[in-house]
Amino acid sequence: MNKLTITSKGKIIVTVAVIIIVLGILGMVFSYIFKDNPDIGLRWGIDFTGGTVFNFSIKRDVTQADLDKVNVIVKDVTGETPSLVQKTTVTAVDTAILKSTDIIIVKCNTDKNADRRAILAAIAKEFSLPFASEGEGEESVDASTIDWLLSSDSVGPAAASDLLRSAIIATVIAALLMLVYISIRFDLFSGIAAVVALLHDISMMIICNLIFGVQINLPFIAAVLTILGYSINATIIIFDRIRENNRLMQGATSQEVAEKSIRQTMRRSIFTSLTTLFTIFILYILSVPSIREFSFPIIVGIIAGFYSSVFVSGNVWILLKNKFSKHKN
Repeated sequence: MNKLTITSKGKIIVTVAVIIIVLGILGMVFSYIFKDNPDIGLRWGIDFTGGTVFNFSIKRDVTQADLDKVNVIVKDVTGETPSLVQKTTVTAVDTAILKSTDIIIVKCNTDKNADRRAILAAIAKEFSLPFASEGEGEESVDASTIDWLLSSDSVGPAAASDLLRSAIIATVIAALLMLVYISIRFDLFSGIAAVVALLHDISMMIICNLIFGVQINLPFIAAVLTILGYSINATIIIFDRIRENNRLMQGATSQEVAEKSIRQTMRRSIFTSLTTLFTIFILYILSVPSIREFSFPIIVGIIAGFYSSVFVSGNVWILLKNKFSKHKN
C-alpha cells in the first residue's frame, strides 16, 4: 500500500470544508436579508429583485465617458445606482441604422413604466437620439417603435420572489434526491459525504460571487444545478471504487480503502476536469456578459468539484465510517 497522502489530513480537510459551507450559507442568508442594499452581500440581479434591463445603441462607438453619463442618468431618475452599466459588442445588428456594433446594457432596480420612460427620454436627450414624448406615465415602453432601443425587459417584485423561491426549492430537491439515490446505491455514509461535497461546491460558488461581485440571476441557478450533476458524477465514481475495494481489500482500514480508490480515479478526475474547464474558460473569454454570468460560477464549480470529489467526499466517508464502527463496537 502506498503511503497515505490524500487521506492523511482528513480531519483538517473536513473541518475546512465545513467552515466553507458555513460561510457560504451565512453569506447567502445575510445577502437575502439585505437584498435591497446593493452594497451588502451578493449582487442580486433583477431576476430576484425585480427591475428593468435595457439594451440600446447610441448610434456610435461607446466610450467610458458615455457609460458614466448613463450611470448618472439612471441614478438621477431612480435614486439608486444601477446594478449594471456595461458596453458589449453585438455583430447581429443593423449597422445601417445604428452606425456601430457597440451596445450598452443597463440593469436597474425599477420596474415602473414611468421611470423606464424617463430614463430613455434622458438618454435620448443626452445623446441626441429620437424619442417620442407621447405615452407618458403608465404606458409601457415599446422597443419596436424606437430604432436605437434593442430591448426593454422588466421583472416585477412578485415574479422575482417566485423565481427565488423556485430556485431554492429546485436546488434542495436535487440535493435530497441525490442523497437518497447514493444511499440506496452505496450506503448512507456515501450519501452524506456526497451531499457535504455538493454543499462545499455551492458554497465556493457563492463565496467567489461575493468576492468578485458577480450578479446572482437565473444563469447562476442554472450553473449551480449543472455543477450538482457534474460534481456528483465524479464523486459516484470514487464511491464505486470504494465499494469494489471494500470487497477486495479484506482486513484493510477505511482510510486505506479510500486512499487506494481515490488514487485509482485520480487521473480520470484530472483529465475530465481540465477538459471541461478549458472549454468553459474559452466560453467565458469570448462570450457576452449574460453568458459570463453563467460560465464564471461554472468555472468555480468545476475547480471546487474536483477538489471536493478527490479530497472532501472520501475523508467525510472515512470519518463517518470510523465513528460508526466505534459506536457499533
